[in-house]
Amino acid sequence: MKSVKNFFIKTSFVLLFSFLFFSPLSLEAQNEPNQSDQFTGTVSRDSQTGAFFRESGYSGASADSIIGSIIKTVLSLLGIVFLVLMIFSGYQWMTAGGNEDQVNQAKNRIKNAVIGVVVVIMAYAITAFVFRNLPAGSSSQTQGGTTRTQN
Repeated sequence: MKSVKNFFIKTSFVLLFSFLFFSPLSLEAQNEPNQSDQFTGTVSRDSQTGAFFRESGYSGASADSIIGSIIKTVLSLLGIVFLVLMIFSGYQWMTAGGNEDQVNQAKNRIKNAVIGVVVVIMAYAITAFVFRNLPAGSSSQTQGGTTRTQN
């Protein structure tokens, strides 16, 4: 009975993770064919690449916007990890059946997950606060880079 329960739990997590990571692949990602390609039914590689950059939002994107989207993605993944840890620990606590070792292990995992997510949120908040309040208000963007204006 224990091995069936472990198999069910492992299968559930594999299905959950595969759904979370592979669900964007099922989105419709086709572009409209060019005027010259409408009659042949083929799409050239250049039009596919151009459509990818137009639809992804990264064409002409600056480095700070790319880094910002990477940080948002990582924070989203950390939120998913936190949620999975909470669900797994709650399940372990509910199915402990009075076993104090399992209850304590689940409590410790929940406590550590909450501490971890609080640390991540505080680090993000401190970083955002510092970068918003840096004395960069007197700088201006030029073609050659950032230059300071004389007061």
